[in-house]
Amino acid sequence: IGGGWLAVAIVFIAGFSIMGFTGKIIYDNAPPIPTFRLEKDGPVLWTSEDILEGQQIWQSIGGQQVGSVWGHGALQAPDWSADWLHREAVMTLELLGSNSSTYIQHVRKNTYNSETNEVTIGHARAKVLRRLTKFYVALFTGAPSSPEVENLPKMRKLFQVKDVALYSKEKAEKMAGFVFWSSWACVTERPGKTHTYTNNWPQERLVGNRVSPEVIVWSLASVALLVFGIGALAWVRSVHHSEQGQLPAPTEDPLKDFVVTPSMASMIKWVYVVFFLSGFQICLGVYTIHLTIEGNMGFPNWLTQHITYTVARTWHTQSAVFAIATSFLSAGLFLAPAIGGRKEDPPLQKPLCDFLFVCLLVIVGGSMAGQVAAITQSFQSLLMSQYFGHQGYEYVELGRFYQYFLLVGLLLWLLLMVNAVHPALRTPSFITKDARGKWHLVVIITCAAVLISFFWASGLMYNARSNLAVMDYWRFWIVHMWVEGMFEVFITVVVAQVFVMLGVLDPSAAAGVTLFTSGVFLFGGIPGMYHHNYFAGTPSMIMAIGACFSCLEVCPLALMGMEASEYIALEKVARKTESSWLMKYKPIIDCFIYVAFWNLVGAGFLGFIINPPVSQYYMIGGYLTLSHSHGALWGVYGVLAMALGLLVLRLSDIKADWDTRWLDLGLKLMNLGMVLQIFLSIFPIGIYQFWLSVVNDYWYARSEHFHGDPTVQWMKLARGLGDSIFAFAMLMVLWFVFKDFLRRAFGIQSAAAREPLLKQ
Repeated sequence: IGGGWLAVAIVFIAGFSIMGFTGKIIYDNAPPIPTFRLEKDGPVLWTSEDILEGQQIWQSIGGQQVGSVWGHGALQAPDWSADWLHREAVMTLELLGSNSSTYIQHVRKNTYNSETNEVTIGHARAKVLRRLTKFYVALFTGAPSSPEVENLPKMRKLFQVKDVALYSKEKAEKMAGFVFWSSWACVTERPGKTHTYTNNWPQERLVGNRVSPEVIVWSLASVALLVFGIGALAWVRSVHHSEQGQLPAPTEDPLKDFVVTPSMASMIKWVYVVFFLSGFQICLGVYTIHLTIEGNMGFPNWLTQHITYTVARTWHTQSAVFAIATSFLSAGLFLAPAIGGRKEDPPLQKPLCDFLFVCLLVIVGGSMAGQVAAITQSFQSLLMSQYFGHQGYEYVELGRFYQYFLLVGLLLWLLLMVNAVHPALRTPSFITKDARGKWHLVVIITCAAVLISFFWASGLMYNARSNLAVMDYWRFWIVHMWVEGMFEVFITVVVAQVFVMLGVLDPSAAAGVTLFTSGVFLFGGIPGMYHHNYFAGTPSMIMAIGACFSCLEVCPLALMGMEASEYIALEKVARKTESSWLMKYKPIIDCFIYVAFWNLVGAGFLGFIINPPVSQYYMIGGYLTLSHSHGALWGVYGVLAMALGLLVLRLSDIKADWDTRWLDLGLKLMNLGMVLQIFLSIFPIGIYQFWLSVVNDYWYARSEHFHGDPTVQWMKLARGLGDSIFAFAMLMVLWFVFKDFLRRAFGIQSAAAREPLLKQ
């Protein structure tokens, strides 16, 4: 165990030293945000202030939930930087005619003057920029047509852009300036380099953007390191397999007299919120996919213009994050008094837990209402839109006020966790090996809680006017490290703690394995965050680090079959007469088996497909990314959220005899539905989109040509089978939870249990 702590400490210090060093490089090498001026001291096209205000305007209409920029964001509309780049190239080549041979050299030349913070634009290019600006103004202000596109309403429907996204032409012009800046960074070569600020992304042959040598080299290195990492990890695991710490199941449930304190019982309502948010998320998913195929689906226009695709997709992703976080936090607060060996709550634990629950409802409800207000342009001030509306960045869309509010809530959660577990931290002596192991598990849980609380603050390190390269650096501290890193450590140790409490896992071995597992995925996961930042305005050094470390995240996922086999073996033990008490935990163990499957398929297989730089060069922000996000975010974290919720319901109801037939069937069918949803529809669309990107360049695979393609529409319809099974199965799970609520609230005997809840 001591060696495990040392290894984790070294990984942690080394990993974040790399992040600090490379973070400064990203700050220093971010694409400048200049004033764009016509050559020979001509008039200004956009000032630097116009670009930054345009960025805020883009955020206010939904930002990355309305298409994407630099590949990050929603996949229904175009990537606006790629779209502008292609349209500008086509228009310029039409204008230049016989002089087009020098166009690539001209457009890639960096004319940025750091002393004046200005970029000079030639007359021909400026003429095209004005024309393209008018097109963007028409698209976002509700015009019926433009010289470039005769039927703009049809295009808006394909892109799911609100009929009138902006009510001010001045705002639309400034937003067009921001889009042009993002495109300028894609085509302008870095000083002293032959690749652009975005490492030659996106592929656009009209301007000479092709795969750079760095992309090829580091992609091959990534694959080679993956093979080596899997082999090395399998070797270590086989050598130390006997040290996993499995124990024979006791003949009776060690938790049969489990004491539920008032604060622990208060977590039940948190669990109901988790399942409500999960059901709400599925409804929004069905709504958004139908909008992309059938437009308004017969709903009145006033509804679809308020609950737009952008609103629905924002709520869809945000409700997933809220459900997962709520589940993890509630499980922590529920188990904390038991881990601390308490039979009664410490002072103020119950009222503060209830206060935290109210804060949760305010954050969820308030942030979602504010997002509708922002997207419908109800805020007159861009600052108010940022603080109480929509921040414009995927997965951290909630207004800045609610982001600060959530930080305060997480710090309060940490205090409540420590308040409950601290007696176990003050154990005076380690007489036995088991006592030492249990103490180390408590310390790991406490450390994980500290990391969860404080790492959320990294999302406050940027603001609405931060350079996109800098913003994406900090945003992925939340999306990647907070969720995939710190929550991963927390769930690993919580699961180990539960099995120790059930008497099927040796405490010392559990602590050692938890430290080893945490060290392995943090080793690849901390610098591996940069696989999100290959083309986000970062230098090629970031690509090298991201490619070489992120592939190592997949190594433990490739061995998930071994973990699943241990859970399956535990279920076999539960079927024996002498250990049949384990069957009361069967739905939870089933969830862990499903999580192992999705770790292998959703996070591992589907994740690594889009992980190497050359893959992302063509696939970023497309349907293959969507297949990974469904398989990993729902398959791993969504199922874990349900498992932890069921654990809270089970332990708070330990003496009741549950009837889990509907629940068991629902969980099985949900996973089947997700498999069909991904592999009958989303994944095939992604492969087709990848092919189009390679053949016709990236812009085409995100354009109206792709979204209106009959082949794509039919493949979207193929989701119907998987979606229907998935949604129906979720209703089964929700039915079980609803019956559980009725029984607890009103003492009604139901399908959730064969007998009413027994008072303890």
